[in-house]
Amino acid sequence: MSEPVRPVDLRCALQAAPRGLNDLRPTFCWAAEGRGEAVSFRVQLAHKPETFEVETAWDSGWQNGNPGEVQLDGTPLPREARFFWRVSFRDQSGHENHSDIEQFFTGLDPADWKAQWIGRYFVLPAGREVPQDSHYDNRFQARPADHLRRVFALAAPPKRAFAYVSALGLYEFSVNGRRIGDDVMAPGWTDYHTRVEYLTYDVTEHLQAGENVLGALLGEGWYSGRIGHNQRRAGNHYGGRPAFLCQLHIEHADGHVERIVSDAQWRTKQGPICYSDFLAGEMYDARLELSGWGASGFVEENWQPVEAFVPEPGAPRLDAARAPMAREVARLAPQHESIGESGERIFDFGQNLAGYVSLLVDAPRGTKIHLRHAERLDGDGNLYTDNLRYAVSEDIYICKGKGPERFTPRFTFHGFQYVGYRSNTPEAQLLEITAVAIQSDLPISGEIETGSKLVNKLISNIFWSQRSNFLSVPTDCPQRDERYGWSADAQVFWRTAGYFMDISAFTEKWLLDMVDGQSEAGVFPDVAPTKPLNPYRLTPQPGAPAWGDAPVILCRDHWLRYGDAGLIRRMWAPLCAWMDYIARENPDGIRTQAVHNNYGDWLSIGPNTDRALIATAYWIHLADLMALLAPVAGQDPAPWLALARRLRRGFVARFWQGDRLSGDTQTAYLLALDFSLLPPEHLARAAARLDALFTAADGHLQTGFLGVRHLAPVVCDWLSPQRAVDLLLKESYPSWGFSIQQGATTIWERWDGWTPDKGFQSTAMNSFNHYAYGAVGEWIWARLAGIDWSALGPGYRRLSLRPVFDRRIAPLRASYRAASGPIRSAWRFEEETVIWEIDLPPGTSGDVQLPEGWHWKGRRTFAVNAGPHVLKLDAT
Repeated sequence: MSEPVRPVDLRCALQAAPRGLNDLRPTFCWAAEGRGEAVSFRVQLAHKPETFEVETAWDSGWQNGNPGEVQLDGTPLPREARFFWRVSFRDQSGHENHSDIEQFFTGLDPADWKAQWIGRYFVLPAGREVPQDSHYDNRFQARPADHLRRVFALAAPPKRAFAYVSALGLYEFSVNGRRIGDDVMAPGWTDYHTRVEYLTYDVTEHLQAGENVLGALLGEGWYSGRIGHNQRRAGNHYGGRPAFLCQLHIEHADGHVERIVSDAQWRTKQGPICYSDFLAGEMYDARLELSGWGASGFVEENWQPVEAFVPEPGAPRLDAARAPMAREVARLAPQHESIGESGERIFDFGQNLAGYVSLLVDAPRGTKIHLRHAERLDGDGNLYTDNLRYAVSEDIYICKGKGPERFTPRFTFHGFQYVGYRSNTPEAQLLEITAVAIQSDLPISGEIETGSKLVNKLISNIFWSQRSNFLSVPTDCPQRDERYGWSADAQVFWRTAGYFMDISAFTEKWLLDMVDGQSEAGVFPDVAPTKPLNPYRLTPQPGAPAWGDAPVILCRDHWLRYGDAGLIRRMWAPLCAWMDYIARENPDGIRTQAVHNNYGDWLSIGPNTDRALIATAYWIHLADLMALLAPVAGQDPAPWLALARRLRRGFVARFWQGDRLSGDTQTAYLLALDFSLLPPEHLARAAARLDALFTAADGHLQTGFLGVRHLAPVVCDWLSPQRAVDLLLKESYPSWGFSIQQGATTIWERWDGWTPDKGFQSTAMNSFNHYAYGAVGEWIWARLAGIDWSALGPGYRRLSLRPVFDRRIAPLRASYRAASGPIRSAWRFEEETVIWEIDLPPGTSGDVQLPEGWHWKGRRTFAVNAGPHVLKLDAT
C-alpha cells in the first residue's frame, strides 16, 4: 500500500537546522512525498517537541493548498531561543500527516554581543619575540595554534546554556575538556573586514556545579595564514594574528542569566601545534601536549593573559552562519602501497579528494614522521608535486613515545590522492593510515547510474570535484597555492552542482560574499571573498565578462531550482547595479569597455574565440535573465526585454559576417545558439557551421571553461542527441573519457593536464581537481535522465521531461530530491521499445517531449501528473 502524502525535507532559512538566524521572520519550506494531494498545510513552532498539541509559539493555521513555503508573520521571534517546528498536511480525505520535528536556534543580534576579540599578544608572524632555536621556528613564518581557556564556577548545573562562538581564523571549541560540535575549518571564510559568521551551541549538558572551563584552539586559517598564489604577500591578508570570540549565556534555575564572554580574563599558551597553515601544512609535536588543559582542575603553568583588542580596520559585523559548516564526510583506506625512489612509502587512496590523513603509529619518543600529499605520480612512481607551486602540503608529526598515538591535523587541508610517508627511525610502526575527506556538509540530493562504466565514472569524478571544492566557498582547486572562489568556474557548474547536492543555503552565503566584494560603482569581483587575489589593490579586483556576471546567473539558477523568491528580492539591487555599470561603460551595445581581466573562453584548446563576442553574448544573456527575475522581485521586465532586443540587433550587426560568426569557433556558435542570439534566418547556417567545425576536429570538442557548459545541450538540440552522446563517450584526446583513461578520479583543470606524448602540462597551472569541465553533468541529469526544471513552475513544481534514449548508456536510473519532493526517472530498452518509469512528487506535473523517433500512443508531446507512470515507448 502506498504511503499517504506527508511533508519531508524541512528547511528553515534554507537550512535543515540553522544555528542562528539573521532574519527573525524566517521562511520555512518543505517538500512532499507519498501518494495523493495535500489540500491544506499548517506550520507550527513550539518551545518543546512534546507541546505541539497543547501550546505553540507560532501557528500558521490551516491554509489551503501546498505552496511549499511560508514566511513567519506577526511578531518576530525572540533572540537566544531554540524552537522546534513541524509541518502538517491534510489530504483529500481529511487525514492529517505530520513531518518529522526539526529544530533551530535564533541566535544573537549584532547589538547583543558583549564579548571582545581576544588573542595572544601580538608578536612576529612566526609566533616568537625574536628568532630563536625553538619548536615554533619555521621557514613559513607560520604561527603556532593558541590554546585559550577561561575558568569559572557555578553553584549548580544550569537550566540551559548557549555558547555563541566565532573566530578571525579557525577554532575548535571545548567545554570541560570535551570538544563541542563536529565542524572543521569553522567558522568558514568571509571577507573578515566586512563580516564574520558565528555558530550557536547548546552546551547545557556539558556544564556542572563547581569549576568549569571554556577552551579553544585557535588557528590562522584564511584570516592570517597563507592563501593565494601571490608569494610577495603569501599571508596576513586580513590581519596579522587570529582572534577568538565567545559569549556563553547561562540561564539559572531562578531565571537570571549569567554571561561569560571572551575578555582579558582568558589565558593562553602555545602547545603541540607548532604551526598549521593551509599551504604549508601542519606540524604537531606530541611531546608538547598540555594534558587536560581544557578540563577543570588543570594547573596553569606559564600561561599568559590574552589581549582583548579591536581588529583592524575595525570590528566586523557578526552574522549567524548561513550555510552548513564543513565536516568530515568520508574516510578512505589505501588501495595500494608502493615504495618511491627515496624509500618513501607511497599510499594510493584511489580517489582525489580534499582533506587530510589520519594516522595511528607506535614509535619511540622524538620520532619525526613526514606526510607529503600529491594528486599524481610521476613516470618513476614518485609523488608529483611540481603542480602545487608554492603549496608545500606536508604534515609533520613528532611522537611522544607512549604507545599507539593518533595524529589528525586540525587547521589544514590538502588536495591529494597519494600520500608519501616516511619516518626518521626504523622502529616506527604505522598501524593505520586513513584519508579523510572534508567539505561543506551539504545534503546529497541526487543519485544517477547508467549502463556505461565510462559515464558512471564521469559522474563520480564530477561529484568528487564538487565535494573537494565546496568548502565554505566554491573554490577552483583544493591543492595548490590558489583555492579561490572564482566566479566563472562556479556559474558554468552551478546547474550541475544543484543536482548532486542541496546548494540553496550555500548559494545564499556565497552570493553575499560576492556582494561584500561589489564596488560602489556596482562592479562584482572575479573571486569572492576577494582580498587574497590581489592584496595590493585598495578595492577588489573587478570582474570580467562571465566572471562578474555570475551573480545574475546564480540567481536565475536558484530561482528555477528552489523557487525561493526571497533571495531574488534581496539580490535585486546589487544585480541592477552591475547591469547599470555595464551599460554605462558600453553605450554602443557592444561590450568592449570595462571588461577588466577579460579571460575569454579560459583554457580553450581550440582557436581563440572573439572576446568581444563572448562578452556581448553574456550581456544579452544577462538581460534575458533580468527580464525573467524582474517579476519575482516585483519589478517590470519591460526595460530588460527592450535592452535584450537592442543588444541582439547590435550583436548580429557586429559579429555575423556573411554566413558565419566572427572568429568562427565552436564556442561562438555554442553561445549564439544556446543564448538565442541570432534571428531565425541565420540559425540553420549557424548550426551547419558548428557541425562543420566538429567534423573538422574529428568529432572532438575545442572549448574552454565557458564553451564547455553549452556543448552537450547545443549539440543535442541542434545537431542530434546521438552526436551529444558521442561527445560524452569519446575517449581520445581531448575529451572527458581521455582523462578517465589516464586514471582521473576528479575533473581536470585542463583537457591536456597529462598526455602520453607531452607528459604533464605547465607546472604554473595544472590542477587535477577542478569542477568547471564537469558542467556536462547538467545535461546528463536534465536530458539523459530527463529531469529538468521549468520556468512555468519554479522549484520543480512543473518539470520539463525531455529524455534522450541511447543503447550505449542503457539502462539508466536517477533519483533527485527536488524542492517539491523526490523525483525518479528510469528507462531501459526491451528489444525495440523503451520502458520509461517516472515518479513525480505530489502537487507537481510534467511536460514530456520525447526525442525524435519515439512516441507514446502516437504522441511525442504530452503532460503527466504527479505520481508513478510506466510508459512503453515505441519507435516511429
